[in-house]
Amino acid sequence: MQKLFLALTVVLLMSGSAAAHGNISKLPDSVQILQYKMKLYMNADDADTKNSLAMAYFRTNQLDEAKNELSSILEKDANNFNALDGMGLVLIKEGNGAEALDYLKRAQKVNDKDVMLHVHLSVAHSQLKEADLARSEMDKAKALASGPEELTRIQEEVKMITNS
Repeated sequence: MQKLFLALTVVLLMSGSAAAHGNISKLPDSVQILQYKMKLYMNADDADTKNSLAMAYFRTNQLDEAKNELSSILEKDANNFNALDGMGLVLIKEGNGAEALDYLKRAQKVNDKDVMLHVHLSVAHSQLKEADLARSEMDKAKALASGPEELTRIQEEVKMITNS
């Protein structure tokens, strides 16, 4: 057991930090889940790590687990941008665009300049067959994009969310 703890600690230390919805490392999501759980074992109230864990769950289609992590963040901080945005993503993936829009619009009140938020809003509107609103949000995302790399990230994000 001590060897496992030591091994996971080393992996954690070598992995670095994560962006809001990014990966903690180049390791598979299943390994990242273990890393995030270990970090939470050491600091159970770390909202950033909980959000990252939720996104790893999201990427592995463990949507109930993702919602649980995001809900626990929002119970303590109802305006946590990453948790609001993440909950929107989970709800989109579940096919619940209307409820997703509620969370995404709350996130928008916190930060209207986030490129990926506008992508998420676009996908939610598209899911609800609101083509004009979907196009408008995607146009905002592209206008906020800082360059070709971010435009590529937009396409990748849409593929990840819609499984297309």
